[in-house]
Amino acid sequence: MMTAVHPMPRRGRFAAGMLMGLSFLAGAAQASEAGSIKAGREAAQSCAACHGDKGNSNNPAFPSLAGQPAKYVASQLTAYRDGKRENAIMNGQASGLSDQQIQDIAAYYAAQERKVASPADEGSELGADLYHQGRENVAACAACHHSEALGNQPAGFPALRGLTAGYVAQSLKDYRSGARAHGQATLMAPLAAELTDDEIDALAAHIASLD
Repeated sequence: MMTAVHPMPRRGRFAAGMLMGLSFLAGAAQASEAGSIKAGREAAQSCAACHGDKGNSNNPAFPSLAGQPAKYVASQLTAYRDGKRENAIMNGQASGLSDQQIQDIAAYYAAQERKVASPADEGSELGADLYHQGRENVAACAACHHSEALGNQPAGFPALRGLTAGYVAQSLKDYRSGARAHGQATLMAPLAAELTDDEIDALAAHIASLD
């Protein structure tokens, strides 16, 4: 069963330092949409094979793109196209995209309703604590990604709700190792560097259980 996800504000306990950084970045990221949803729908037709209809993936190997901030999707597509982020499939898919096509695809996916299919049966208490409260030297994930893991559209912070444990864990490990060194790596790499493998797995398990 697929459950529609709608923003539902919930108070969380955030790390003060990250909140200050978030406020600054959010203010600096206010930009008008440069893409066309209609044109993006056409340009994204080939994306559906992996990322699902309207960007809601049913394949755990591929993340859902529906509802992701346009700024985030555009930055990732540009990084794939320019070789700053490596993936055998995505580098080829993005190689022929123009700047305008990237903006159009990003606008299209940002406008779609995010849905969660088959959330994990078990979460993690440790992961929930880290996500909402953080710990010393590790800010709460909720500070940037929303208490409900719905992301932050204006600031371009991605939604995590609906991502699989494997995808989340690999992303954190890539930030930690430096394999992902573009875009938001300036924020994510220092945080991921503080996380142990067990903490990464716990965070991934918690996020994957959100429905």
